[in-house]
Amino acid sequence: MTIGEALRRATDLARQGGSEATAWDARILLAHALGHANPLALPPAAPLSEALAARFDGLWARRLSGVPVQHLVGEWDFFGRAFRVDSRGLIPRPETEVLVLQSIGAAPGARRILDLGTGSGIVAITLLKELPGARAVAVDASIQALALARQNAARQGVLPRLWLAGSDWLTAIEAPPFDLVVSNPPYLARSESRGLSRTVADHDPELALYGGDDGLASIRQLLDVVPRVLPPGAPYLFEIGFGQARDVEQEVRSRPAWRFDGIAEDMAGIPRVVRLARK
Repeated sequence: MTIGEALRRATDLARQGGSEATAWDARILLAHALGHANPLALPPAAPLSEALAARFDGLWARRLSGVPVQHLVGEWDFFGRAFRVDSRGLIPRPETEVLVLQSIGAAPGARRILDLGTGSGIVAITLLKELPGARAVAVDASIQALALARQNAARQGVLPRLWLAGSDWLTAIEAPPFDLVVSNPPYLARSESRGLSRTVADHDPELALYGGDDGLASIRQLLDVVPRVLPPGAPYLFEIGFGQARDVEQEVRSRPAWRFDGIAEDMAGIPRVVRLARK
């Protein structure tokens, strides 16, 4: 069997089974089976040994069952760096890079950063890599997620500058004011669960996905509690979901502690990152 034949067979299986798996997924997994080869440079006429074909078939069967490509590979890129990923945290998504970029722009001199709902730690760790003079506290209610964040922080060499805390938002946090607070909170409405792909619904942690009946429960709670850890003028930035911009802006403007500085769009033109400052 050649590489091209293996890829064609894989995409045929996906199409026949009505799977959401794509031809690009097949290329990524075959490249992984070959030992981190370049998915774009797989030579279609090259032979594939029985052992490698069997390894790829095993990976592809799991992908067809709904397991994310990122979990099968074991790592994924975020902001140009490879992070370990598994079911303990959300898979890194490109739109979250907007949160990092906007946060750096809002507080380029930040020395004390608070990341609420850190998950795999990608936001806090990336900010520490980009702001080498900073230290961060990363909070999550999931001890499993914090263990994943610790692994990623050690891999990226920032663990000495990162303190991991198990807490329901700010419940366990008693600290001097921070220069910057960031969050990628759960913002899906419970009713949206029916429309999610199996890749997301079955493999991303529920705690990180759902924000109550309308998706805004965690956002409201954070808007209420974050002011106590920010000095006047310090920024708070957080990610929101599709179609939430107007409702979130209303929530912000109903709270006198905040100055609303706008909402940045992601690469698809969707309002994605809310920028606030403590009054």
